[in-house]
Amino acid sequence: MTRTKSAHNWKGPTIKEIADLSGLGVATVDRVLNGRAGVRNETRARVQAALFKLQHSASSSGDLNITLLCESGKTFNSAVSDAVNVTNRSQPGVSVSGIFAETNQSDPQSLAGSIIDAGKNSDGLVLIAREHPAINHAVRTVCRDGVPVVCLTTDLPSSRRSAYVGNDQYAAGSVAAQLIGQSLTKTRQRILIVMSVAFRCQQEREMGFRRVLRSTYPHLRIDERVIADDAPETTCSQLLQHFEAHGLPPAIYNVAGANRGVAQALEVAAGAETTIFVGHELTVNSQQLLVSGIMDYVISHDFEAEVQAAAHWIKTFHEGVDTDVRPTQILVHTRYNCSL
Repeated sequence: MTRTKSAHNWKGPTIKEIADLSGLGVATVDRVLNGRAGVRNETRARVQAALFKLQHSASSSGDLNITLLCESGKTFNSAVSDAVNVTNRSQPGVSVSGIFAETNQSDPQSLAGSIIDAGKNSDGLVLIAREHPAINHAVRTVCRDGVPVVCLTTDLPSSRRSAYVGNDQYAAGSVAAQLIGQSLTKTRQRILIVMSVAFRCQQEREMGFRRVLRSTYPHLRIDERVIADDAPETTCSQLLQHFEAHGLPPAIYNVAGANRGVAQALEVAAGAETTIFVGHELTVNSQQLLVSGIMDYVISHDFEAEVQAAAHWIKTFHEGVDTDVRPTQILVHTRYNCSL
């Protein structure tokens, strides 16, 4: 199916057919199909659901075909892939396939193309991706064609995605500040933040972290930010350069991936026992770092439950059920409660 800027050239169900099925006016459907501003999310969702039903009314007695696209570090991608396998074994009526790209090797334009292509052959998409205009545009295009897109872990609200499944990343960053603040003395000290490319979840974590420092631990300051690319080698190299120029910080908060790279830098600089290290995502690597004592805390969430929740949301969307999605639980792991 193709779609142009003019509803007159729309290829597919007629605007009247969509309006009749959705219970909306023809003018309202026209506004949604043409991506005009001022349309409520509920209205857009009704048009998308009606469009999908009209397109697929003659097909589908089998499972819903859902594609998960994940752009992240290698270890996180592996954890999400395992969650996809669990969903396929445990949730009837859906079949989830995964497309994975490593952040340091991923190009936003290519990922945007993959989103468009996957949308043409899927009943719904689950997406973990950075915030970028090309990716936002691809998501809007897929949603306008009646295919729901659920953002997972990191949100893309500007893309007009159908739903977000994940925890409150602002609150997760606030938890990290609480953990570090309680661990450091009242003397003035500086904390180093490690970031990656423009993932919204990382930006929200940093905002929450900074807010708690300002309000509760004013003696703590952000030293600066080291920007890596979710590759352990790059992260380690950049941190070692920072340590050489500024010395070891009393605490490191990694809002990104590549916890292993942070750990390697601390070991080389002999700071593993003195620097408090807080990061995100409980994976095989971060579990080992907790057990060994290099990491102090890992802030995480239940990958399996979230992938299943995203697939369930897409399934109920096609059943015409409006499902409310609430933030998932924030989990804090230490060496004593880090089993996978």
